[in-house]
Amino acid sequence: ELSSGINAEYGDATAEAMISALTGGPLNETYFESLAEQRREALELLIGENEELEKQIEALELSLTEANHRAEEAEHLVSEMKLKLSEARTEPQQDLDISTEEKEEIKQLLHSK
Repeated sequence: ELSSGINAEYGDATAEAMISALTGGPLNETYFESLAEQRREALELLIGENEELEKQIEALELSLTEANHRAEEAEHLVSEMKLKLSEARTEPQQDLDISTEEKEEIKQLLHSK
């Protein structure tokens, strides 16, 4: 019976040593309260960070939507400009409705510079 008592005491000492190594001190009621408080604080921090990230994502999505809208508008304007350029190239050049005298006067002004 003496040996079983020694083993029990040795086992208890080993268990206490392991608990102390894992918890940083002897196991007591405040350890779990302290651990729970640390976890709560960490969760609050993470929740705050997640909320901030959600706001940033929403802002980026809005910016992307606006940029896509502007790109669509720009593509539409480019299409219109290409169409007008194409029409201008296919239309015959129209002479200005000016007299021969006015044409000569314009030529002289251009050559005098």
